[in-house]
Amino acid sequence: MGDILDGNPQVAAVALQLLVQEVVPTSIRVSHALQTQEKPREFTPTTSSTELSTAVPHDLPGTVDIYDSPLLGSDDVSIRVEKYGFHIGVSLAEVLLFKNNHISHTTTKIGDILDIMKFICRDVWKCVYGKQMDNLRTNHRGTFVLVDNSFKTIRGMNSPKGIQDTIAKAETYLWFPSGLIRGVLSSFGIDATVSTEITQFPAVTFNILTSINN
Repeated sequence: MGDILDGNPQVAAVALQLLVQEVVPTSIRVSHALQTQEKPREFTPTTSSTELSTAVPHDLPGTVDIYDSPLLGSDDVSIRVEKYGFHIGVSLAEVLLFKNNHISHTTTKIGDILDIMKFICRDVWKCVYGKQMDNLRTNHRGTFVLVDNSFKTIRGMNSPKGIQDTIAKAETYLWFPSGLIRGVLSSFGIDATVSTEITQFPAVTFNILTSINN
């Protein structure tokens, strides 16, 4: 494995997105196991993938029945997914700043909260989703609106039940980037509340409320 600072991708973009997409199903399975007081089954050479996935009814390889689980929109799943994003955001901010300074041989200056938001829109988003945010707005009183017109994680989703069901299932995936943003801000010592809205699928708006006037 190469140096994390050498400028070359360490994980294929497709592999990264597949991992991100598995965050929600994995959280549902964990919640189901905890609620039924089942311990995750240990993999052995004689254990098939089908046996591993049957902890949740009808959760079989190659199917999407997991998205019909009543746990999909539960607080337990949402909080777990948001925490995944938060912890990654804290670590990623530190790595990206260090990497930028290493490559440019200068110190990246984050002067105020607007600079931090630009850092999220540019560096963080491009690292995780392969593109920058499409829009950034602020009222200069601690409220920011970040817009991704084609959010990569959900844009391929398509429920046979129609667009409203697609949006309902996609909303759980927005907890991860919300946590990611909150984690990055936390790494700079900023507490924030992040809410999301799917304005026109697959466009997503991230509303960020802080106590900092900029």
